Amino acid sequence: MKYTGILNRDISAMVARTGHFDRIVVCDAGLPIPAGVPCIDLSIGPNVPKVTEVLKMLTLELPIEQFWFANEIQPSWEARSKELLAIMPTAESIPLSHAEFKKLALGAVGFIRTGDYLSWGNVMVASGVAVDFGIWES
Repeated sequence: MKYTGILNRDISAMVARTGHFDRIVVCDAGLPIPAGVPCIDLSIGPNVPKVTEVLKMLTLELPIEQFWFANEIQPSWEARSKELLAIMPTAESIPLSHAEFKKLALGAVGFIRTGDYLSWGNVMVASGVAVDFGIWES
């Protein structure tokens, strides 16, 4: 049993299957999930958990190279980008229309549904590459 990081076994397995530039969608409570795409439903109540809380946990185990979000977000896409960059500071922020977001999400390896009620609060992340910290000796 894990006692640190992501404890949810399904999310841990999804992260472990993710290769460079594979995408995972962390979505609000209302985003339609495409047929045939795996979905891990974490929603347990209104705004519980929030998309940003799940993203903070993902960053502990998944290097994130890029992320996408809907530019319709309120109060502005600039504010949302700043909020998300605080969680994923080394990632590239890519706002796009909600319609474009849903099209790109069709190729995701999976969805993690939250209880978030924030309109257009969905975020899609692309896996980066593991960094060699010099812990493996030849």
